[in-house]
Amino acid sequence: MSLPASGLLPFLITHTLFMALTGICLAALVLSVALSTRQGSRLYTLLLLVLLPATAAALTLPFLLPLDRSSLLFPFLQGVLIGPAISLAPLRRLKDAPSAWGRTAQELGATSLTRIRLLWLPLLGRPLVGSIGLALALSLLGALGISKAPLS
Repeated sequence: MSLPASGLLPFLITHTLFMALTGICLAALVLSVALSTRQGSRLYTLLLLVLLPATAAALTLPFLLPLDRSSLLFPFLQGVLIGPAISLAPLRRLKDAPSAWGRTAQELGATSLTRIRLLWLPLLGRPLVGSIGLALALSLLGALGISKAPLS
């Protein structure tokens, strides 16, 4: 049994945005940890290990667990599970960047806002846009899965 057509669009929009926002927040946390600890290559390897299982679990979660469509628990869990997929593209670019760039810019007098604006955004701009697009696509697939899953 699926949702009636009149309630499907608000349901899809709400769940897609909440799931995407959860995944993007997790990806931002992973990237900030990678920047602050300079452990981008290790985080990248760990995320590669969980990429396929986590993404598959996110998309099949509505079919595996009892479902309450009014709860925001499912989009939250799905957003956490798509976090590794969203994090990989910017983290790949970040792990390939020399770790001394940030320190060199800081020693040359660049403030943290200047480093973000002139160093990290040009370096990570395209991967971040691609990750946001991937987050929205996976979130829409997850929301469609919730809307098509049988009620418990």
